[in-house]
Parts: sequence; structure tokens; C-alpha cells
Amino acid sequence: MAEKVKVNFGRAIFFLAVFFVFLMPVVSLLKMSVTSDGGFSLQNYQEILQETRTEKAIKNTLLISIGSTGIAVAAGSFFAFLVAYTNIKRKQLLELLVLAPYIIPSYIITLSWSSLLMKRGTVNTVLSSLGLPVIDIYTLPGIILVMGICNIPVVYLLVVNMLRKIPRDMEWAARTCGYTPWQSLRKITLVQVMPAIASGSMLAFLASIDNFSIPAFLGISSGIPVLSTYIYEKAIGFGPNAFTVAAALSVILSLIAITGTMLQGKLIHKNSGLESVKEDDSVRYELPLTARRLTEWGSLAVLAGFTVVPVISMILSAFCKNYGMKLRQENFTWKNFEFVFTNDGVKKALLNSLSLAAVTCVICIVIGTAAAYWKVRRNSKAARMFESVASLTYALPGIVLALAMIFHWTIVPGVYGTIKILIIAYATRYLVLQIKGSTTAMLSVEPALEEAGRIFGAGKATIWGRILIPMMMKQILSSAFLIFVSSMTELTLSSMLASAGTKTIGLTIFNLQQGGDYSRAAALSAVIVCLVVLGYSSISLIRRAEDTGKPQNRPQKAAGTGFSVKNTGEAAI
Repeated sequence: MAEKVKVNFGRAIFFLAVFFVFLMPVVSLLKMSVTSDGGFSLQNYQEILQETRTEKAIKNTLLISIGSTGIAVAAGSFFAFLVAYTNIKRKQLLELLVLAPYIIPSYIITLSWSSLLMKRGTVNTVLSSLGLPVIDIYTLPGIILVMGICNIPVVYLLVVNMLRKIPRDMEWAARTCGYTPWQSLRKITLVQVMPAIASGSMLAFLASIDNFSIPAFLGISSGIPVLSTYIYEKAIGFGPNAFTVAAALSVILSLIAITGTMLQGKLIHKNSGLESVKEDDSVRYELPLTARRLTEWGSLAVLAGFTVVPVISMILSAFCKNYGMKLRQENFTWKNFEFVFTNDGVKKALLNSLSLAAVTCVICIVIGTAAAYWKVRRNSKAARMFESVASLTYALPGIVLALAMIFHWTIVPGVYGTIKILIIAYATRYLVLQIKGSTTAMLSVEPALEEAGRIFGAGKATIWGRILIPMMMKQILSSAFLIFVSSMTELTLSSMLASAGTKTIGLTIFNLQQGGDYSRAAALSAVIVCLVVLGYSSISLIRRAEDTGKPQNRPQKAAGTGFSVKNTGEAAI
């Protein structure tokens, strides 16, 4: 009886803790959105819906999300088909270029494009000399273009995975019945892969709604509001009803995001029938030599133009004495990089970002792996509920979660305005990624191994230390590394929650860019790009070294890159 009471008390504490940390911020946000001077009221919604800027922000949000999703779906599906089915060469290089926008933070890609297409830059100078109109990236089409490029990997990873799982027997049967290759592609392959394309398009749409950095970098200065930046502007305005109006806007944005997430979940359910099918990497469409070379080099050139060329332009601009100067030797200097490596504020921001990323990883690994164990081994309803609640905080747009954190954690002394609130925000946002990654790892370990350990007298600590952790470590660290990079380069949460002493790298770059110090922002961004690429390259080399000479089933990851298709797709939800 005493044991049962103890268990029930423990469950009660667990549910209260989950409610307080994950759900109470959302409840506080909802409460604030319907609070006015007279108490409960819908006045905040009436006020914002009557503003023309709100209508403009909603319209821009939908236009940018739909337009960028179209770019991401078209490009992602096309490159997925090339890699999965055709006989083009250099697939690993092409895939790496496709995934580059996933590696590099979106605000750095945005800075890269703004550097490439600056008004007095090389590209616009050439266009002007030819009598062609110059390209202004600080426009609605510019935001759509950059957003679409950043979301290409989301669609690509889902579609390439599904294409490789479509049985060849279906295509052979269609060809036997007299279908041409084009008819087989259109009536068989496209029908089978359509759920993955639809799921990828929904993911790209949600990622566009959630994205704060691209509209902030390109839209705030040019007067192009979207819901995420409009919430930010309201919240930092500190007017008499700034926070309550921002809360109402956040609820509207959350409803759009959660509705999209529910639809995306149904689309993923449609794809579940092929989850256990082994991937087929064989070539299905042989392109003639000339067409193959044109397709291969044309695709590489386009992808390099999307990512490599803008990043190179940004790095070169970081060496200029002043932003916008001609790229000549006499205009080059090291002063911007000297600022990055010697400025106390930048060093403090880097230390904050690394510390936050490390602590977030540790918290997510411990809690996420424990939740995965109870979910898989004990079939715990509490663990499944915990995963669902953690998924909610991940589904909410970052700017909404940040505002909810402000409303909730101000009631706890010593949290708001310190680095603690950033740790809580990061952990609650990214925890579901670790739960899903650790669940995959736990499913790969046979329960018989644990039972054998118990038969030979091993305790729980020994089973975890000798069996579970060694066998799960690779997958756990893969998810943790994704969380580490996301936390280290995060901008949206820190833009609302960071104080003077807790600024992060992303926020520092944002402040430099908004303050007009583009060259220093570019220099700091160049350093971050080098660190991120070095980290991903190191992980990829370690994995390749481990897999060399080991006969095993092909894992679900992008060839030669070390990216997990399942984890990366879920990370974009």
C-alpha cells in the first residue's frame, strides 16, 4: 500500500512538473491575449484585426510562406529525383550543396544574399551596365527567394527517402503493360511519392511561418511586416498594451502553425506504409551522355549559385574596410576579424552560445533518453503524453514560445532576465528531437540483450553502462549534435529573452546588421560558418571511418553526408 501511494505521488509530481514547464507558458499566453484593463475581454483581438498593418502582416506571411514553399517543393523534388533515380555523377557533391542551407543558419544565408546583391555590388553593377534592372533583395520577392532556398533541404530529405523505397516491380509492371518511361513516372512514381511531397510542402510552409530571421533581416528595414516580426515589434515597443496585443497576435500565428502541424501529421501517417521497406539505390532512368552532363553540371552550378557564391561574397565583403566598397586589394583589411576575436562582447556572446548549447544537450540527452526508455520498454502512457506535450512547444513558432516564456517565468524569481530562462526555453523547444532520436536508438536494441544481462546478475546501472548506452550512443549523439548546432546558432528565442549579459551569437549578428555594421556582421558570420561546417565535417568523417569495412544494412541517411533523413525531417517540423 505504501509503495502504491509512493508511485502515485511520484506520478502526480511528474504531471505537475510537465504542466508547469511545458503547458503553463501556453496557458499564460492565452490568458494574456484575452486580458485588458477591464479584465477578461476580446478587445486585443478587435484592436489588432482593425489595424491595416495586421492585415498586411497576415497577407505577407501567407504570400511568403506559399511562394517559398513552391520554390522548395519544385527544387527539392527535382534534385531528389536526380539523386535517387538517374545516372548522374557526383551525387554526393550535389547532395551536399542541396543540404548546405540546412547546415548554415538562415540568417547567415540571408546576410550572404544581401552581400551578393548589394546595390553597389558586382552583380547589380554588371546588370546596370547592361541596361538591366538591378535586383533589390530587400523586397517581398527577395524574402520569398531566400526563404525558399533555406527550405529546399526539408522537402529533399523526405522525397529522396520515399523515392528510394518505391518498389521497382511497380515500374517494371507498368513498362510491361506498354507505359513509356514518362507515363510510368507520371502515373506510378509520382502517385506513390505524392504523400511525401505533400508532407514536405507542409513542413516547408510551417518552417516559413516559424522563420523570424529572414523577414527580420530583409523586411524590418524595408517596412515589410510578417506575423513573427510584427509580434517582435509589438513586444519590444513597451506601449501600455504592447504585450497583450503581441499575445493576441501570437495566438493567431499559433493557430495557423498548429493547424498545419496536424495536417502534416496526417500526411506522415499516409507515408508509414513504406517505413519498413529497404531503400533501393539503383539507377532507374539512364540519361544520354549529353543530357547527363548538362543536367549534372547545370544542377551543380545552380546549387552553387544558391549557397556557395553568396557565402563567398559575404566572406569577401567581411575583408572590406567599409561595406559596399569594391573588392580590390587596397580596400581589404583584417580589422573586422580583429573585432570578432578581440571584442569582449563578441567573446561573451560566443561563450554564452556554447554554454547554452552544451547545457541544453545534456538536459535533452538525459530527459529525452529516459522518456524514450519508458515509452519503448515500459509502454508508458505518461511518456507518450510527455512526448506529445514536448511536441507542442516545438510546433509553436519560436517567437510565440519566447513570448509565452516571458509571461510565465516572470512569476518565478531569479529566472527572467538571466541565462536560466534561455536554458529552459532551449530545452523545452528541442527536447522532442532527442526523444524521437533516442526512441529510434532504443528500438534498435533487442530487449533480449537486457534480459540476458539481468539473468547474469547485472543491475540497472550495469545494463545501461555496458549494453544500452554503447549501442545507442551513435544515434543519441547524432540527435544531440543537431540540438547543439541549433542551440548555438539560435536567434528567435534569444531575440526576446536575452538580456544585456546573456546575448548570443545569433543576436549579436542581428544587432550588428540592424545597426548598419554589415562588415562586422559578415566577419562574425564567416567565423560561424567555418565552425559549423568544421563540426559537421568532423562528424561525417568519424561516421565514415566507423562504417568503413562494416557490412550492414543501409541506414536512412543522405549518402556521404551523415544526415539522418528521419531526424532532419522531424527537426524541421
